[in-house]
Amino acid sequence: MDNVNEFEGRHPDHEERIAPHEIELIKYRTAKTTLQFKMITGEMLEGKILWYDEQAIRILQSDKSEITLLRQALVYYKTRS
Repeated sequence: MDNVNEFEGRHPDHEERIAPHEIELIKYRTAKTTLQFKMITGEMLEGKILWYDEQAIRILQSDKSEITLLRQALVYYKTRS
């Protein structure tokens, strides 16, 4: 597969644009950045993005457990300070 966009798996001639928040998630996933996620319940979770789609983000926590976060239940995510 030559000339394929590594982020989206699409040919670069396609006129689709990647939203800025998606580019940010791609960077965090690729760099294996640890993020903090605040949920609407007030709970704070921390982990690295394994995958994401339009509705969810799957993270790997420091104890090696995996959890899927529904995007509609997220208040925000940020890099660990």
